[in-house]
Amino acid sequence: MAVIHSLGMYKGYIKYKSELDTNWMEKCSSLDFQDLPEKETLPPSLKDVRHFVLIPAVNEPFEVLKDPFENYFNQTFPTDQVVLVYTIEEKYAKETIENLRKVFAGRESSFANILIYTHPAGIPGEAIGAGAANRTWGAKHAIEELLFKGENLRNYIFSTFDADHVIHPQFLARLTHLYLTSDKRDNKFFQSAVALFDNNYWEVPVFMRIEATSVALGGLSEWSVKGKLKDTFAAYSSSLQTLIDVDYWDVSLGVDDQIFYWRAFFARKGDFIGVPHHIPYYADAVSGHDLFSSCKSLYKQLLRWGWGVIDFPLSVKGFLKNKEVPFHLKIAWMIRHFEKRVLLIDSVFLITFGFALLTFFNPAVKQATFAYSLPKITSMILTSTVIFFVPITLMRFKIVRPLPEDWPYWKKFLAVTEGPLVIFNMLSFSFLPQIEAQTRMLLGKKMKDLYHTPKMR
Repeated sequence: MAVIHSLGMYKGYIKYKSELDTNWMEKCSSLDFQDLPEKETLPPSLKDVRHFVLIPAVNEPFEVLKDPFENYFNQTFPTDQVVLVYTIEEKYAKETIENLRKVFAGRESSFANILIYTHPAGIPGEAIGAGAANRTWGAKHAIEELLFKGENLRNYIFSTFDADHVIHPQFLARLTHLYLTSDKRDNKFFQSAVALFDNNYWEVPVFMRIEATSVALGGLSEWSVKGKLKDTFAAYSSSLQTLIDVDYWDVSLGVDDQIFYWRAFFARKGDFIGVPHHIPYYADAVSGHDLFSSCKSLYKQLLRWGWGVIDFPLSVKGFLKNKEVPFHLKIAWMIRHFEKRVLLIDSVFLITFGFALLTFFNPAVKQATFAYSLPKITSMILTSTVIFFVPITLMRFKIVRPLPEDWPYWKKFLAVTEGPLVIFNMLSFSFLPQIEAQTRMLLGKKMKDLYHTPKMR
C-alpha cells in the first residue's frame, strides 16, 4: 500500500508541474468549438461560458475572506464571465457581510455579478452547522435570480469553495478547458487533485501540519490510483444543470461533500465519475489560539469528517433500490467503502497493538506457531513503512510553500524530520474521531449540531 501511495504521489506531482507550466487561457482561446464533443451541453462560444462560484461562509474575519477574493479577481479567465455567490449563516451575517464589502472595495463591477444571501437559522428539518443547508439556500436563490434575468443555465459551470479557499490564478481557465473538452459533461464532476493548506501551513502546530500534509498527499495519490472511485470533497465543480438535477444537497444530513456525489451517482443511474485536474487551491490548516485549542479543533473537525461514514448505509440502500446501477460498480464501491472506512483507519492500530491485545485477552495464543513469527513480521512492516517517509518528505517539500526564512536552523531541522510523527496522528486524530463517529452511527445517534472549524489569522 505504501508503494502504491508513493507511486501515485509522484505520478500526480508530474501532472501538477506540467499543468502549472501550461497557459490554460491560451489553450481555451485556441479551442475550435466545432470540434468539441456533445454539442447539446456545450456553450456556443468561449465568451458565452459562465462560472457560477458558490461560497458558503459563517463568521470568517476580513483577513480570511480577503485572499480568496483577490485570487478570484486575479484569475486569467475573464472575471466579467464569473458570478460569485456568497451565502452567509444568519447568526453572523451582519459582521460577515460588512467584511465582504470591505474586501470588495468597490470592485463588484469587475464580475458578471456578486450575489449575497443570508441563510436563516432554525429552518425545520435542517441539520445545524452543516454546510449543505447553507449551500442549498444560496444556490437556489442565485439560480432563481439568473432565470429571472433570462440567463441560459446551460452556459454555466458550477463550483463550490469554502470561504478560506484561495484558488490558483489559472484555476478557472484550467477548469474551463477540462469542462469544454469533456464528453458527457452532466455525468462528471471536476476536482483538483492538489488541495494544499498553504494559507497558514507553517504557522500551525506540528500535529495540525501533519494532518494537513496527509490530506494533501493522500488526495494527490488517490486521484492517480483510485480516480474512478473517488467522491466529491471540499471543492468541486460540475455543470450547473447537474446541481439542479440532483436537487442540490441533503439539508437534513450533517455532511455535504461526498453526499453530493451520491445524489448525482443515483440520479445518473451510476454513470457519474470524477475527472481530476492538477491546478491547486489553498486552504487553511486547522488552527487555534494555542496547542490545546488547536488539537481540540482538529479533533472536532475530524469527527465531523468521520460522520461522512453515513455515505455507506446511504449508498448501500441506493444499491439495493436502484437496479439500473451496474453490478460491478456496486461491488467496486463496497470494496472501496471497506478500504476507506475500515482498512485505512484501523490498519496502523492493529499492526501496532493487535498482537499485544490478542495475547492479553487470550494468553494461549502465545503457544501457537504463528505467535513466534508474527512480531517479526509486524516489525518488518513498520520498518518498511518508515523507509517510505523519505520519498513522502521529499514530495511534501516540493508542493508546500517554503520554510519561513526567519526560522532558526534547529526549527527548520525539526520541520524536515517531523514526518514520522504521522504515526501518532494515525493512532489519535485519524483514528479516534473516526471510531467515535462510526460508534455514534452504530448506536443510532445523530450529529445534528455540527462543529464549524473556526478560521483565524
